Amino acid sequence: MSGTTKSTVSKAFTADAATLGQPQEQYLIPLSVILIIAFVIRMLAAFFSQGFAFSDDHFDVITIAQGWLDGLPLWLNEPMPPRHSMLYVLIHYGIFYTMEYLGVYSPEVKMTVVRVLHGLYSLLIVYYGYKITERLSNKANARLVGLMLALVWFMPFMSVRNLVEMVCIPPFMAAFYLMLKGEQSDRKRLMPYFWAGVLFALAFTLRYHTMLFGAGAGVVLLYRRQWREAFSLMAGFLVAATAVQGTIDVIFFDYPFHSIVAYFLYNTENAYNYSTGPVYRFALTILGFLVPPVSAFLVVGYFRTAKLAPKMFWGGLIFFVAHSLFPNKQERFILPLLPLVMILGVIGWQQYARNSRFWQNRRKLLAASWIFFWVLNLIAAVGLAFTYTKKSRVAPLVYLSEKQDMDAAVLDFGNHSVKAPPLFYLNRISVDYDLYVTDKDMVWADYLQGKKQLPEEFAMIYTLNGDKTVATLDSAIQSTPYKPDYVVVVGTDDMEERMARLHSLFPNLKLEHVISPSLYDKLLHFLNPRVHKDEQVNIYKIIE
Repeated sequence: MSGTTKSTVSKAFTADAATLGQPQEQYLIPLSVILIIAFVIRMLAAFFSQGFAFSDDHFDVITIAQGWLDGLPLWLNEPMPPRHSMLYVLIHYGIFYTMEYLGVYSPEVKMTVVRVLHGLYSLLIVYYGYKITERLSNKANARLVGLMLALVWFMPFMSVRNLVEMVCIPPFMAAFYLMLKGEQSDRKRLMPYFWAGVLFALAFTLRYHTMLFGAGAGVVLLYRRQWREAFSLMAGFLVAATAVQGTIDVIFFDYPFHSIVAYFLYNTENAYNYSTGPVYRFALTILGFLVPPVSAFLVVGYFRTAKLAPKMFWGGLIFFVAHSLFPNKQERFILPLLPLVMILGVIGWQQYARNSRFWQNRRKLLAASWIFFWVLNLIAAVGLAFTYTKKSRVAPLVYLSEKQDMDAAVLDFGNHSVKAPPLFYLNRISVDYDLYVTDKDMVWADYLQGKKQLPEEFAMIYTLNGDKTVATLDSAIQSTPYKPDYVVVVGTDDMEERMARLHSLFPNLKLEHVISPSLYDKLLHFLNPRVHKDEQVNIYKIIE
């Protein structure tokens, strides 16, 4: 590096700037460039990060939308409404319908388009995060927040997933921005609060818990005796929520907001039936996700902004406390809060660090903390952008989707529990045999009763593991006309025992294809082999 270049770089960070972890004003990156950076890394994730992240983002969105398109009444015949957003699934139904109308049927192409659309939509998080910070603080802080929302390790990866916890963020951030803009305007108007209520309602129809953000804002307005503003906010929320969620529930279920009642009742009865944890779990999640020690800086900063941004502060705090007190704790539940922690955390921390004698005397330490933060985040963000998640569950079905003459397949999980196969990737109507015969969701009743005929390209999927005997599997196969053409062996544990068991049912098996774990899966297996199993997949052709 030349002396001139070194000089330029060094000038970009003065001693005070190092304290704040950001460049001087003349070296600041404009919003347009930040959005381009966010766009590029999200498009990398959209095209290269295949698979799905959790169960809900596939089985409660993609599977349902494609099922509706295939004429399957998923969710619709159950005694209670689903516990997930019907609006979000309807949007995907519209996307898939349009693509098939245009002649696009490939599951991989469909999911690439969906990831691209989510990536573009998520740029609103970066935009509103920047704009809110700029109004509450200054451009320097706004650009730091913008870069964090663009590049913090989980943001690009999660932004292209079908996670309502991420999709709900732009509407409520836009709502906070509208209220802030209205407050700072010379002309006090009520419409910004009405439209903020509409946006809170939109976020609510995607993820019910986001109502807590709007509730926090409403409580602040009531405390300040801003009666008209509070009424306008509530009116906007009720009008939009009734128009969207109320209408959906009337059309598909029994009465307006039936889904909300069902959701509340289900979670009350099943609070301890899912992942639980101590009351401080989400506090640790925030500290871990935002990378210590900077995460600790942001938490300190957040709690210094109660007077500066009371609506956001109290909305976020109510959201955090409610989730911390409720027994069911899954890390993704707290994702909607993290942009607010970044925004208010940066604003509060930067002001504190600038006036702190302790940190003014330890500028190198603070600069090193920010450097560590950015290096780790950039490496992880880029790595995740090229990560094929759940490859062992997705890739085998993508491979089998090319076998047009396949009638059925057996998925062998060895001595491990059976994992639900994402049958969307088979690119045809298909079902797990156990779900078909039990039909708990009342999806296949017409087919079982002979009222409808299964399509010619239908595929039956059988599963086998240590809890199911070969005789049970053989009985299932003999009970239907769909005989397996392929066996998918997931993992390499106990192969000799497993292959002997399979050969007792299928004497002639020919290894046709091997799918190796993704680099991400290999890393997890290396770090914790007891929890993350080696899931190499061997696909065998059954030779008659």
